[in-house]
Amino acid sequence: MAPSRLDSQPWPSGMGQPLPPGPSAGMCPQKTALFKPAPPVSPAYREPRSGKTQVAILLPLSGKNAGLGQAMLNAAQLAVFDVAGGTFELMPRDTGANADSAVLAARDAIASGAQLLIGPLFAADVAAIKPVVQTSNVNMLALSTDVSLAEPGVYVMGFAPAPQVERVVAYASRQGVQRFAAIIPGGAYGMLVQRAFESAVRDQRGTIVAMAGLGRIQDILAKREEIGALLLPFGGNELRQIVAQLAAGGFEAGKIHFMGTGLWDEPGLGKDMPLLAGGWFAAAEPEAREAFTKNYVNTYGKEPPRLVTLAYDATALAAVLAQRGGQFDRTALSNPSGFAGLDGVFRLTPQGLAERGLAVNEVTPEGIKVADPSPSTFVNSVY
Repeated sequence: MAPSRLDSQPWPSGMGQPLPPGPSAGMCPQKTALFKPAPPVSPAYREPRSGKTQVAILLPLSGKNAGLGQAMLNAAQLAVFDVAGGTFELMPRDTGANADSAVLAARDAIASGAQLLIGPLFAADVAAIKPVVQTSNVNMLALSTDVSLAEPGVYVMGFAPAPQVERVVAYASRQGVQRFAAIIPGGAYGMLVQRAFESAVRDQRGTIVAMAGLGRIQDILAKREEIGALLLPFGGNELRQIVAQLAAGGFEAGKIHFMGTGLWDEPGLGKDMPLLAGGWFAAAEPEAREAFTKNYVNTYGKEPPRLVTLAYDATALAAVLAQRGGQFDRTALSNPSGFAGLDGVFRLTPQGLAERGLAVNEVTPEGIKVADPSPSTFVNSVY
């Protein structure tokens, strides 16, 4: 849906819209201009060569990930159709199959007049392109989830695991859970999850009764009578295998609460894995994304991958800022009031992170329902 200018009417529910500003980044009924004049830091705006506002999107459009890249480009094009004005130009660039081709794509985009980069998708490509961004006046909305790459001017739009873990642990604590356990994935993702889990349980004055890696699920089984809630930050076939082991080891539906992250955000979860019924996970509310998915299917004839909403929201954000004069400097991008997108309200911090307003969703055999809604603003948004 096309947005309306914020200085002409109160905040509508359009995707990609900036949230209205106010005192201390709050909601404000006054018709106030969104971005206050201020000297920009590393300004990304310059006179476009084509007379249009030019934004490049860097995606793998060839190689083994071309299918995902094309799906994300499809979503970005839907955002252009829904939100952008006639002077907005989206410039697709193929990052290819390696970091070297990603750097060439970024350099070509900037040389062609891009005032903002959306993408790339993979962490290795983001790391390779960062020096290009650092030596230019162009900022980047990376679609990666690797928060270690974030810095001023390089904004990581992906779904970071730590806030999801913190949100669902806090909700479980409010439901009376005090004894927690977790099965921790390997690698860098698992390290982030573990740190967030330990910190969240400590903040809620809870107790961790068991924590184990994939190779030590028997440690969790041995403590099952003591566990109030068990965190399973996995998705897909890996989650199915873990749930099968837990069921075979004596876990029963309804005896404890299972908790997850946005990796649980897939259709048919409660029907495929009845043990998870009643479980909670932190993610965006499904309603806005369902409407987008229907539109995507009607346009392209198939279901979109889950990640494509990142490309939609980043492009919609750019299109809205373009309507307000094409300013893509750090002041505009890190507006503390935030923006509303398919994945809920979000804002970009000056440090380059994406802070999101998350809902707690509950797994049922019939589908996903919202157990605790996401905030509609960042004012007093304490879960």
